[in-house]
Amino acid sequence: MKKIINEFRQRFLEKKIQESVNALKSSSRKLQKPIKTIGCIVDTSLDLDYSDILDLAFEIGLKEKDFKIISFSNSIYNDPFCEMRISEKSVNFYGKITSADAEEFISQNYDMLINYFGDNKILTLLSSKTNAKIRIGFDASNQNINDIIFNDIFNNFKKFREQLLKYLNFLK
Repeated sequence: MKKIINEFRQRFLEKKIQESVNALKSSSRKLQKPIKTIGCIVDTSLDLDYSDILDLAFEIGLKEKDFKIISFSNSIYNDPFCEMRISEKSVNFYGKITSADAEEFISQNYDMLINYFGDNKILTLLSSKTNAKIRIGFDASNQNINDIIFNDIFNNFKKFREQLLKYLNFLK
């Protein structure tokens, strides 16, 4: 019985993701300079530290107040970000986001959204509902949510930072 309920829950979640991704595809998105705000969605199971993101934001020319980070973790004990977090419990049976942190995150407008996660349905849903002018992510995630996709550097923040900064400098 539990397996059947979980299958229904996954189907509702997939349906919500598909609806949200379809709405996202129909929106017009492009990078505009200068970048004044960044949102970052992070899976804490990946090799990443809060200071890494802070350093990246500073290199782009932002202050700490100019970016928001929300992290995914099913345990509060392994979450180095802690300020805003979501878990599997942040989405109800029907695939609706029920987390106050997630609602706060998606209520903001961002110039750039960094999707630092792989194949995570909850983070995919969160990303697709976030209002951003441009989205950056990995080939390991749902490619329909990202405008700029980095290949072969999944879970390597140093290379990700280098590639992102190179790309942003190229656009100047």
